[in-house]
Amino acid sequence: MEVAGRGLLVLRHGTEIVLLASVADDRFGVAYAATGQHRPPVAPIRAAQAATFGTADAGGVWQGRWAHHFAAALSGTVDGPLHAGRWVIGGDIAHPAGDAARHRTPVLLPHDRGWIDWFSGDRHRQILPLRPLANPEAGRVRAYRKQFREGILPPVLLWWISGLDCPVVLDGHDRLVAAAAEDGQPPVLTLSLVDQHQVDVDTDTTVRRYATTTRTVRHQVSAGTPGAAEALAAAHRRLARDLRGIETGYGTTRAWPLRGGPATWHRLAEAHVPDWHTEISAADGT
Repeated sequence: MEVAGRGLLVLRHGTEIVLLASVADDRFGVAYAATGQHRPPVAPIRAAQAATFGTADAGGVWQGRWAHHFAAALSGTVDGPLHAGRWVIGGDIAHPAGDAARHRTPVLLPHDRGWIDWFSGDRHRQILPLRPLANPEAGRVRAYRKQFREGILPPVLLWWISGLDCPVVLDGHDRLVAAAAEDGQPPVLTLSLVDQHQVDVDTDTTVRRYATTTRTVRHQVSAGTPGAAEALAAAHRRLARDLRGIETGYGTTRAWPLRGGPATWHRLAEAHVPDWHTEISAADGT
């Protein structure tokens, strides 16, 4: 990811321009245009391989296996988004503004160009595909639909980009279509960069809150208050859940300065998505 001026973003895959975006001056959202040049940074997943991972389980073993698979694949390529820093891949990440909506059906944004509304009620369900989505009846999608029915469909791999405040699809566009065609929710894993300073601050806050709460509840347990023991056990579980969420939370995506600044961004936009560039330039009065 590269940035120029105030909110002009470029996403590359190697030497290819994949996405251009312009954050609105009022910070209500971001306009984007994809070039259709995205290529998955990991090798295709064969049906036999998917079967060896088994089916999803409540304990998270299946999810962990796939997270390890994607981590190894991304670490072994120079074409992926990884750079120095602490990265995590998780499937149960609490969004910075709350996770109440995370289990609802994803809202797919247009794959070519559109608007990411940062104040939409669907904000926390939005997913941005980086290439055109296949027909649900296409052969490869039908194969994935069968895997979905069998419970072995590999997760869709997303990458949460803070500059967009939205995840993009790194791998699994066809799997996304397959799950939707079967009226189901796709299994999802999200790649994100962790802000260690924020982790430390949030951990300290969470532990202090836990200590204050359990101090009171322990007195109630000692006094024989009905339900106090159950409340204490619930506090222990909540601490474990909160700490897991903190360790796998979203951090700020690093963006490098675009060489040449805004002038380069405008040249790239004019070269790759000229009609979109004309449209947003007219809207901005540039």
